[in-house]
Amino acid sequence: MKLNETQEQMINRCSRCGSCQAHCPLYLATGVEPLVARGKVELLEHLIEGRLEWNDKLAEVFSTCLLCGNCGDNCPNQVRVDHLVREARRDLVAARGLPVIKRTVFQQLLKNDGRLSAAARLVCFYQRSGIQRLVRAGKVLNLLPGGLTVKESLLPRLAAGEFRKLVPRVNRGKKSTLRVAYFTGCMTNYVFHRTGRSVLNLLTGNGVEVTIPEQGCCGLPALAAGDYDTAGELARRNIAGFTQSEPDYIVVDCASCLGTLLEYPRLFDDGGTFARAEEKVMDISRFLVEVLDIKLPPATKDAGIVTYHDPCHLKRTPGGKEYPRALLKMVSGPRFVELPADAGRCCGSAGSFNLEHYRLSREVVKPKIRALEVMQPDIIATGCPACMLHLEHAIKDASLPARVVHTVELLNILT
Repeated sequence: MKLNETQEQMINRCSRCGSCQAHCPLYLATGVEPLVARGKVELLEHLIEGRLEWNDKLAEVFSTCLLCGNCGDNCPNQVRVDHLVREARRDLVAARGLPVIKRTVFQQLLKNDGRLSAAARLVCFYQRSGIQRLVRAGKVLNLLPGGLTVKESLLPRLAAGEFRKLVPRVNRGKKSTLRVAYFTGCMTNYVFHRTGRSVLNLLTGNGVEVTIPEQGCCGLPALAAGDYDTAGELARRNIAGFTQSEPDYIVVDCASCLGTLLEYPRLFDDGGTFARAEEKVMDISRFLVEVLDIKLPPATKDAGIVTYHDPCHLKRTPGGKEYPRALLKMVSGPRFVELPADAGRCCGSAGSFNLEHYRLSREVVKPKIRALEVMQPDIIATGCPACMLHLEHAIKDASLPARVVHTVELLNILT
């Protein structure tokens, strides 16, 4: 395994102090040393020096990482082990290839928007035709291998149609002075149409013209699995579509997509195009506060007690922790309550992590659920669709009555 100079320096900076143990959600849930950052750094050194070669056990260790970045955020030596783990997965793919299911999803669906949309229509038909109800009632999936019952239960309820095809390509506000391009991501496009409509309502209602350029998946699923070729191709397509629309800003409603778009220049630098586009990319909350300086009136409806979950990819971007809270406090006032610190870590979703490591993801979310059981909030707001799905699943299992909504959706409902 080979790393570049920056990555090797990162490994050398790791002093094995163990401070990452106090911040790694997986270690806190299991106490297993190879799952914590310093354990993975030790294994990486052995891989680089040729003392280890890829095998099933090693592949499992490096797949068992949330990539939440909590270790790097709290590392005294600023070692970004989440970046190193992704690099290890890239080397694993080069050495052993992708599993057939991931290869099919990434290279046949994510790279082909038409096929992805066709797959979404099939799932939507399965859910809405009554077939899903019959399958669940008959417990058919229990007879098949691969934990399909659990994985099927995690399927989001798909919306009818694609958001990007249901709304105009250009949405003009009154006296528009700014033009933004809206990166909807896959989840808004196929699942959370209400989030997309809330974004459009808030922006056009405040004098912003919103365009929805040609786009596809941000590439994070492939990137997180080590398939950099697929992720790079998706990045180039997205940047081409968005730069052609010549927006003042590129607005994103998904923390995972935002984090990926902001990494394009570092991962797939093509001579400056990505870097120039990166300067325009920002989360919808940041745009509302920092650019529009929006002043929302107090809520016309009582949402009850509101709390907020920090998506891992959002909280380390500029204003990623402060701006969503500022917006929520505008509309909910004293009814906004913070989660305790130990419940503020990764929820355990981490893209497809909860599909591959379901039981472990449930352990990771337990501190948050325990805090919610004490707080009894009415609304849990967040800025990541993947977190929304995972939290919805967890609170349903815990029989909690709280609703999980995107921050902008709550703003749109209450004002």
